[in-house]
Amino acid sequence: MKVQHLVLDEDVHRVLKARKKRTSTTVKEIGNSALRAALSIPTKEELVVQKLVETGKITHQDYEAAKATAIKAVKAAHKRAAEVASPQADSETWVMGSWEVREAYLSADGRVQMLDMWARDAKKVAMGPIAHDESDVWATVIQGKVLLEMGSETRLLTAHESVHISPGTLHAATPLARTARVIVLVVPPTHPELPRRKTGAGR
Repeated sequence: MKVQHLVLDEDVHRVLKARKKRTSTTVKEIGNSALRAALSIPTKEELVVQKLVETGKITHQDYEAAKATAIKAVKAAHKRAAEVASPQADSETWVMGSWEVREAYLSADGRVQMLDMWARDAKKVAMGPIAHDESDVWATVIQGKVLLEMGSETRLLTAHESVHISPGTLHAATPLARTARVIVLVVPPTHPELPRRKTGAGR
């Protein structure tokens, strides 16, 4: 099993060391006790569900069933989006709706991927919806206008605007201008199969 180490702020570390001397317990034991206490604090989601259950409007079983349905819908959307994306014959690019996409960069360790996306037509067909279970996505509009649907939010992005999409968030992007172009950073990569841009290749 891989051991993960928690990096503490210096002031917290000093207090823990002092507490260790006074209580004769290890820093690990103190830390684990503190973390267990923190983990016992209910999340906002848990509190909302509890309030709904108390009103009698839903049961815990209703909530779990709705959650399972939502997760299934996200996975189905992810699968549909993957099926929509198709490689272009004799080309370095893939098509996703009105977008054309290619890999601009992949780090040597395979952990960071940069995608170059641009509008291939004026039909304004969205890519997605899609959700990345484990990847953070940062998108920056280079030029043109892009309509981004992210969860329940809809945003109009213009040149030089950026957005972060957290893991598991269902999203879809639509190019609203023929000039639309977006640079996307994906960590870790979710599309390692995308063709890589050749050095000096243009749009």
